[in-house]
Amino acid sequence: MHVIYVDDEKPALDNFRLTVAGFKEVETLELFDEGEAALTWAGKHVVDVAFLDMEMPRLHGLALAMKLKEINKNTRVIFVTAFSQYALDAWNVDATGYVLKPYTAQDIRKELEKCTYHPLPSSHIVIQTIPTLVILVDGKALYIPGTKPRELLALLVDRGDQGVTTGEGIACLWPDRPNDTGTQSLFRMTYKRLADTLEEAGIGQILFSSSNRRYLRIEQVDCDLYRILSGDTAAAKRYAGQYLQEYSWAEERNGQLYRMLLAKE
Repeated sequence: MHVIYVDDEKPALDNFRLTVAGFKEVETLELFDEGEAALTWAGKHVVDVAFLDMEMPRLHGLALAMKLKEINKNTRVIFVTAFSQYALDAWNVDATGYVLKPYTAQDIRKELEKCTYHPLPSSHIVIQTIPTLVILVDGKALYIPGTKPRELLALLVDRGDQGVTTGEGIACLWPDRPNDTGTQSLFRMTYKRLADTLEEAGIGQILFSSSNRRYLRIEQVDCDLYRILSGDTAAAKRYAGQYLQEYSWAEERNGQLYRMLLAKE
């Protein structure tokens, strides 16, 4: 990702540069001590993520965020400030995140992870999670035989780039069964049935395994959940308090979406 950081204090700029040094997510990093220079840069270069201080002379961080959005509506804005009272204002300019100083490398990485959902892919594969699971391939609904393969796909969508281990899958799909060899075999068989169904539909590539985890390639699907998490206000407006309502394990994510909705009001 192409990242900029704007802060009128040089020590803050140096600290941010050192914090993200070595982050694979950051392809390029540009530092600016005032907003006008950042806007000039953004007018000539792609800015995927903009980390902005709030209290700056001449051009406040909120005003800078709106101007950056005018240049490129897909730029993700993350505010970095020592003032917590600006949190609600940040949501009003469709900020992706909000980090309080002093921050840690983990805080910054967490915000960057939200931005990996961008850019969004084409509509070849569309997955809807609100209010229930629907999969569309080239505009046609995909039927997944079996309740558990379908639920496993929903779980993979929910976990995104974190993936799912066998134990985590069992805990969600069969909460009343022990995590023994029999249930582990059942999980592997369920995953294979799901993979076979997707392969027959010509989209088998969206699943992959690595280091004992199963993953969905989030960059190859257009999903309403990922749109909301990436700051898409139009997608957020379609959320009315129900997310994958057929699955009890989805309540944690539903609570997150609900809190995001309240914060924007």
